[in-house]
Amino acid sequence: MTAVDTVPDKAIAVSASFTAEGLEAPLAFMLDAAGLAMGVRSAPYNQVFQELLAPGSMLGVNTGGVNVVLARMQDFIGEDGTTAAALAERVDRVRGELVDAVRHFMQRSATPLVVAMLPSSPGLDPVVSKQYDDAHAEVEVALASISGVLVMAPQAVDPLCAGERFDADADRLAHIPFTDEYIAALAIALARRAHLLTVPARKVLVLDCDNTLWGGVVGEDGVDGITLDPGFLAVQRFAVEAQLRGVLVCLASKNAEHDVLEVLAQRPDMLLKAEHVVSHRINWEHKPGNVASLAQELNLGLDAFVFVDDNPVECGQMREALPEVVTLQLPPSAEAASFLDHLWAFDKPSVTQEDQRRTAMYRENAARDSFESQAGDIGAFIAALELVIDIGAPCEAEWPRVAQLTHRTNQFNFTTRRRSETEMRAAAAGGTTVLAVQVRDRFGDYGLVGVVAADAVGGALVVETFLLSCRVLGRGVEHRIVAELGRLAHERGLASVCLPYRKTSKNEPARAFADSVLAAHRHQRGDGGDLDYVVPARAAAAVSHRPGEDAAEVVEARRNDGKKKPAPTASSVAGRSAAYARLAAELTSGERLIVAMQRAASRQRDLATPAVAASNDAERDLLTRWERLLGVSGLGIDDDYFALGGTSLQAARLFADIARSHGVQLPMTTILEAPTPRALAARVAGGANEREGNLIALKTGGSRNLFLVHDGDGETLLYRNLAQLAPAGVSVFGIAPVSAAGIPLVHARIEDMAAAYVASVRRRQPAGPFLLGGMCAGGLIAFEMARQLERAGETVEHVILMDTATPQAARKPWRGGRAANLGQRLRELRAGRSAAAAAPVMAGLIAKKLWGGLSYEVTRAARRLSNAARVAFAKRVVARGAAWPPGLPSLDFRTLYVAAEEQYQPVAGSHLPTLLLRATSGEGGDVPFREVYDDPSFGWLAVVDGLRVVDVAGGHAGMLQEPHVRVLAESLESVLAPRAQPAASHREPAHA
Repeated sequence: MTAVDTVPDKAIAVSASFTAEGLEAPLAFMLDAAGLAMGVRSAPYNQVFQELLAPGSMLGVNTGGVNVVLARMQDFIGEDGTTAAALAERVDRVRGELVDAVRHFMQRSATPLVVAMLPSSPGLDPVVSKQYDDAHAEVEVALASISGVLVMAPQAVDPLCAGERFDADADRLAHIPFTDEYIAALAIALARRAHLLTVPARKVLVLDCDNTLWGGVVGEDGVDGITLDPGFLAVQRFAVEAQLRGVLVCLASKNAEHDVLEVLAQRPDMLLKAEHVVSHRINWEHKPGNVASLAQELNLGLDAFVFVDDNPVECGQMREALPEVVTLQLPPSAEAASFLDHLWAFDKPSVTQEDQRRTAMYRENAARDSFESQAGDIGAFIAALELVIDIGAPCEAEWPRVAQLTHRTNQFNFTTRRRSETEMRAAAAGGTTVLAVQVRDRFGDYGLVGVVAADAVGGALVVETFLLSCRVLGRGVEHRIVAELGRLAHERGLASVCLPYRKTSKNEPARAFADSVLAAHRHQRGDGGDLDYVVPARAAAAVSHRPGEDAAEVVEARRNDGKKKPAPTASSVAGRSAAYARLAAELTSGERLIVAMQRAASRQRDLATPAVAASNDAERDLLTRWERLLGVSGLGIDDDYFALGGTSLQAARLFADIARSHGVQLPMTTILEAPTPRALAARVAGGANEREGNLIALKTGGSRNLFLVHDGDGETLLYRNLAQLAPAGVSVFGIAPVSAAGIPLVHARIEDMAAAYVASVRRRQPAGPFLLGGMCAGGLIAFEMARQLERAGETVEHVILMDTATPQAARKPWRGGRAANLGQRLRELRAGRSAAAAAPVMAGLIAKKLWGGLSYEVTRAARRLSNAARVAFAKRVVARGAAWPPGLPSLDFRTLYVAAEEQYQPVAGSHLPTLLLRATSGEGGDVPFREVYDDPSFGWLAVVDGLRVVDVAGGHAGMLQEPHVRVLAESLESVLAPRAQPAASHREPAHA
C-alpha cells in the first residue's frame, strides 16, 4: 500500500536476550502497514550487552532508525545460583550493569532506543520470579530518566494478546519463550513506537458533532434529545485527553452554531466542553473548505490535521479535496473506543509543559493578533505588550524542553546543532554556560522559547548554540539575548562575543538578524556562506531593539511560524487515511496480525514433483500445520521441509505445536530424520522413541566422518549450520540420546552414554581414525568416547570440545553478595531520614530479605530432593525395563543429564589430540565459559596432554549460529582437512 510517511534508509535493529528471529516477519509486516520504509535487523542471539557496549555492533552503527532491546532478567542470569544470596547478588549486579550499559550507549548514540523488560516464564520459583519482577521494575525506572530511551512496559503488549503468552515447549527447544500470538502483539507495540519516534505527531483533531460526539441530530432532537452512550463518551474522552497532550481540538459540523454551543454549555454529562475546543466551523458550508479555513486560522499545514466523521460521504469528499488531511470514518459506537485506542496519528514520545498549554497559547496568540491589528504603531503595540524576558540557567524540569528546541528549531538557529537532553546536561556540568529564555506578556506565557550555550575560549565568549522560537521574533527578544551575552562576557573579563553562523537551507532569518545589528563585526569563513560575528563585549551589551526596523526575513519567519510551506506531494499523502484506518480497525491484536500475514503471504507450492494427497487424518493434520507454518498452500505429504524453505526456528514452533496437540515431545532433529509430512506423521503416531539407532545425518557425501554428540538438552540440530559449512569430503552425524517411554535419557552415567554412542559410531564406521566432538555436555561425552576408543586400540584423530568444561573445573566466585547489596539499600534508606523514622522501615527491609532468602533455600532444597528421588526411581525403571508411571511427573532431559555429569570425573593423563574452542562474548544462557570458570582451560589441562585452545566469536550457544558459525567452521578447517595420518599429539598451553 502507499506509505503513510516514508522514512528512507532506516532500520529497526533488535537485540534480545532470547531467540527473537520470529519477530522479524510480523514487525516488518506492521512497518509496511504503517507506511514506514524501515527494514528489520536482528542482532546475534543473546548478545544484548555486546550490542550496547561495542561501538561497531549492529545497534552501534544503526544511525538512521530505531534501536530495540528486549530483555528478561532470567535470560541473563542463566542457571540458578547455588544459594539465595548468590542469586540475589547476580540479579542486582546484572540489573546495574544493564542500566550502565544503556546509559553509556546513549552517550555516544543519537538513535532512539526502545527498551522492553519482558515478563519471566511461568513455573519459576515464586521467590526467584519476584526478584526478577522487582529488578525489571527498577531497570524501567532507571532507564526512564535517560534521554533518548523509551521504556516500553509489558502492559503495552498484554492488551494486544488475548491468548496464551508463553510457550514452554518452544522455550525448551529453542529458547523461544513466547507464543506466536504474543510475538505478533510485541511486533504491533514496537511498530507503534517506531512510528511515534520517526513520524511527527498530528497537531489538530477536527471532529464532526452529530452521531460522532453524540447520538442523534441536535437540530432535530434538541439539546436534551441527543444520546451519550459509552461509545460517544469514548470519543469525547479521547478528545479531552488529546487536548491535554497538546493536540488542538476543533469542531466542523453542519449545524446551527447556537445548537452545538448549547450542547457544550448545557449538557452536564458532556465530557467535551467549550474550553477544550480551540476553534470551530459550525455552519452549512462544505467541510473541506471549513478545514482549510481552520488551517489558515491556526497557521498550520493541512498535513497536521486529522478529521473524524461518521458520515462516509463527508469522509469521501474530505479525502478527495484535501488528501493531506488524515480522514477517518468513525465506526459504530460500540467499536469507537477500540478504534481510537489504536489510532497512532497523535502519538509522541513525551509531553512537555508547552504541549499541555498549547490550546491556551493559541487563544493568547489570537488575542495578540487582534490587538496588533487594532494598533496603529508597531512601537506602541510592542510597548503595550508589556513583554517580560527571563534569561537564566534551566531548572530541572526544563531540560527536556531545552533539548527539544535544539531539534525543532530551524529558522532562527545560528548553528543548528542538535543535542540530546543528556548531552545538554553534560555540557552544562562540564562548564558550558547554558541559558534558557522564557518570555511572557500581558496576554499570557510563551513558555521556554530560546536556548543559548557558550564557552569561554581564549579571550572570547564563543556561542555554540543560539536559537529562538519564531513566534517571539521581531519583538526584541533576540536583541536582549545578544545584550546578555555581551554582559556575561564583560563580567568574566572576556574581550568579545563570537557568534558563529553556519548556513543551512532554512536558517536565513538568523543571518538576517545578525546582519541588521552586527554587520560591522561580520567575518567570512570560507566560501560556503558560513560567517563569524566577533563583537566587542561592550558593543554586544549595548545592542537594543528598534521596533519597525527588524529584518524582513525575521518578520516573515514569525508570521509563518508553524506553517509548512511546501505542499506534500501526492505520493507522500496518498493512502495515509487508509493506513491509519487499517491500523486502528484491523491490525489491533497479535491474533489479527497473524491472520492478516497468513492471508497476505500465502503462496502456492512451486516444487517440480506432483503433490501427493494425505491418506489419513494424521497426515492431513500434519499437512495443515505445515501449510500454516510455512505459508504455502497445496502441499503434498512427500514434500521436503527444507526444500520448502523451512528453518530451525520454524521447526521449534512445529514441534512445540505437536507437543501441545498430540502430547508427544519430539527432538528437533526429528525434522532431519522425518522431513516430510508422511514421515513425521508416522513418528508422531509411533511416539517420541521410534527411530533407527541414534545417529542423525546432518551432512552426507564425504569419505570422512565427524560425529557430534548432543548437548545438555539432548539436541543435535544445533550442529546443522556447522555441518553445512563442513568441507565437501566430510560427512557430519549427530549423536542423539537413547530414551525410553517417559524417560528422555536412559543412561545414568557418562561412561554408559559413551559406551552406547561408541557402539552406534562403530556401526557406521568400524575402524578409526575417528573425529569426535560436541558443544558443552556433548564435548564431555565425546571425550569419554574417545578415551574408550583409545583403550580399545583405535585411533582418535581429534576431540573437539566446544566451550566444554570438566565437572571439576573451579568456577569464579560471585562478588558482593546479598549482604553487600542489603548494606547499600540500608545506606540509601537511611539517607535523608531520622533514625526514628528509618528504623521500622529498615527492620521491615531486613525481615523481607531474610524471609525471601529462607523461602528460596527451602523451596530449592525441596526441588532438589524431589528431582534426586525421581532420578533414582528412573534408574530402577530402566533397569527393570518398565515404563514410567503415567501419574508421576516426568523428568526433563537436563535434570537426568546433570545427575550423570555430577558423578563423572575424566581420567587424567590422556594423550588424545584435543581442541578446545572457547566462546568469547555472550550473556545469560549464552555467557561464554571463560566468564564462568577461573581456569582458562576449563579444567582440561589437568586431564589432557594434547590440548590446543582457540578462541572463536560468539557466545556459549551463539558460536554455532550465524554469523559466528562461519568463524567456528574456519577454526576447524585444519582439523577437518584430509590427512595422510593422524595428527601427532602436542601440547599448546591454554591462554586467557
